[in-house]
Amino acid sequence: METRAFQNLCAEIVEKIDKKYKIERDQHFSFVQLMEEVGELARAINRPKLRNKKLDQDNINEEFADVFLQLAILAKMYKVDFEEVVKTKSKELEKRHRVDFSDAK
Repeated sequence: METRAFQNLCAEIVEKIDKKYKIERDQHFSFVQLMEEVGELARAINRPKLRNKKLDQDNINEEFADVFLQLAILAKMYKVDFEEVVKTKSKELEKRHRVDFSDAK
């Protein structure tokens, strides 16, 4: 699946859940949800140091997915295409850091 199609799929997943629960989403709500999910990811990553418990890889995977889903719907609201903006940013970073990304996969 191409990046754009995957980004759209992620946004659609969130939209379907919103529709089921009659959630009226705006940029502020989406941003707050993204921050909430980032916090949950941080807690999962920090678990071994903070709670002296084993890292739960399944939970880490779920939290990364939640972050990505929220980021995708927020990007859609701001008309941001991940593929396009990352390509543009990588060109800027190549110049700034004098690094060649042409062989990056």
